[in-house]
Amino acid sequence: MMKEKTKEAVFKLRWLVLVLMGLVIFGSYYAYDAVTPIADYIMQGMGISNAQYGLLFSLYSLPNVIGVLLGGILLDVIGIRKAGTIYAALCAIGVFITASGSTILIMLAGRFVYGLGSESLIITMDKILSRWFKGKELAFAFGSLVSIARLGTIAALNTAANIQEWSGSWRMAIWISAVVMFVSFLLFLVYSGIDKSKEAYFRRENEEEGTEKFVFHDVYRFKPSYWLVSLLCMTFYSAIFPFTAFAVVFLKAKFGFSDVLGGRYVSLITLAAMIFTPLLGLFIDKLGKRGTILIIGSLLLGPAHLILGLTHTHPAFSMILIGISFSLVPAALWPVIPILVEERRLGTAFGLMTMIQNVGMTIFPFLAGKIRDLSGGDFTNTMIMFASLGIVGFIFSLLLKYADRKEKAGIELPTKIAQA
Repeated sequence: MMKEKTKEAVFKLRWLVLVLMGLVIFGSYYAYDAVTPIADYIMQGMGISNAQYGLLFSLYSLPNVIGVLLGGILLDVIGIRKAGTIYAALCAIGVFITASGSTILIMLAGRFVYGLGSESLIITMDKILSRWFKGKELAFAFGSLVSIARLGTIAALNTAANIQEWSGSWRMAIWISAVVMFVSFLLFLVYSGIDKSKEAYFRRENEEEGTEKFVFHDVYRFKPSYWLVSLLCMTFYSAIFPFTAFAVVFLKAKFGFSDVLGGRYVSLITLAAMIFTPLLGLFIDKLGKRGTILIIGSLLLGPAHLILGLTHTHPAFSMILIGISFSLVPAALWPVIPILVEERRLGTAFGLMTMIQNVGMTIFPFLAGKIRDLSGGDFTNTMIMFASLGIVGFIFSLLLKYADRKEKAGIELPTKIAQA
């Protein structure tokens, strides 16, 4: 009876944990996107090209080509509280360096430090949710986290240009993001206190389940479906985030939008994700169908980019399509990993997948800017590149559905049954 009371008390706290993690990731995403609506001001103020501006995003992702894997392993080895505190501190320090950088090299160094912490902090939060929502509302929890993260993006896209106009300084917008990120760091420390108070319970649960110490050789046991999810993750996010990095500039160049209006249209993508991802999470928890949802979401992305790049159809239509895709895929993608991988390997599994994702996130922001520079400022070829990534991701989603049938991994099952 005492054990059941303890378990009930722990599970009641999961909603507070979800709110805290949501606020932490809000800060991380706000800091990432705060530079997007002020892209032209940064390029003019620093005297840099489109390709050099793209490096602000590539240098965020570059350390995670390897760093996020090491971050995941460290997470499994030293635990959530210690690792997460290190990662949150790196985020706060990195954004501060970016805001205070007097040269583009210092700003890039800040984005490098921030990226080194941010992606590892995100996989820490993924493991936290997998721990507190195991066998329960897991997909809803992941969807809610994604939703609050998108709120951070929406806030950045709709405030950064306004802050620049109000203050007359594009740096002020980045300084605001530094303050927001510091608050997120403090909130992670609050979570650490909660986690420490329930440490004995989680240790006992792991002992009862026969949890062994993680060894890196376990990576070789990951199923083919895991690797397909990781490749889908790379192509999908490479067609989303590098696009949003240049989207305001694109809308100004092709449709004559202002910075503020462009930011609002780009925010339609994240607004759709913010609203629908948690609802899709509830659907997935009850009915499953993760593989099917990944196929539908991936299918929408390529045509949406082609319509933007090759036609003069009002951009709201494509932004909504991308937003729907951005709701469907993340809602199903991240909750797949706790089904395919044991809990003791989750830090490394999320880290490895994020590492693969960041290979694309390092290459394609720079490549998007370089293609535009070579095209004389035209975005058509860049949009074809984004569409091609969407099509390749759709192929990976089909292969994943086939692999799931062959392995009987259970990604189409409701959460309670899939994790039983």
